Amino acid sequence: MIPIYICDDEKTISDRLEHIISNQITILNGDMGPVRVTDTPEKLLDLQKKDTIPAVYFLDIDFPGRMSGLELAQKLRLHDPRGFIIFITAHNDLAFETFRLRLEALDYIVKGNYDAMAVRVRACLTSIQERLASERPKNGRYCTIRLFDTVRHIPVETILYFEALGFKHTLCLHLDNELLEFNSSLEHFAEEMGEDFWRCHRGFLVNRNRIQAVDLKRQAVILDNGEECPLSRRAKTEYNAQQKQSIKEK
Repeated sequence: MIPIYICDDEKTISDRLEHIISNQITILNGDMGPVRVTDTPEKLLDLQKKDTIPAVYFLDIDFPGRMSGLELAQKLRLHDPRGFIIFITAHNDLAFETFRLRLEALDYIVKGNYDAMAVRVRACLTSIQERLASERPKNGRYCTIRLFDTVRHIPVETILYFEALGFKHTLCLHLDNELLEFNSSLEHFAEEMGEDFWRCHRGFLVNRNRIQAVDLKRQAVILDNGEECPLSRRAKTEYNAQQKQSIKEK
């Protein structure tokens, strides 16, 4: 899912934007959401650092007494270089300034006419959906991870398994020809990857399509490249139950 943020200190504007965006997500039936609303740049930055990327940002320009929307966008770019930034503003002459700052804004939506805002929001979300679809591997799904200040899109078929390391919230992603170490949790990827991946052990999340065999005696999951992952007692019980159910259905 692609998270969407709204950052505006005018509640009437942020409420209206949230309504417009939520409706458009439903209409597009895309892989977007949830919509998160904040009223200060600081709150958005705190949330964004804990969430997945890339993301979509609808940003006000003026926050009296705080950093501006342009400064906020610069900070967001440090953590999410591929994110989609849309400015919601009372000004319509920001193009040069955003170009100078290399913010690569997707659009500038002028506050006021809600019908016109809805049209522009729909155009932005449609464009984002098309861009993301064009970046996906032609032969299937991909998994997005963040490595420091860079983002990697990994074809799911190249993933063997995720391994939780001894450090808190540190994972090692085992690919066919590469190991990637980064900060996240198995719980996050177990939810994101869905039923195609199996939590065969507390510290291992394995790609079901890469499993060659399950050795119940040795309590090991054998992958198609010869590597092995441990099989916990709980996962072993779950596996036995699935096998029995499969035999009954046959």
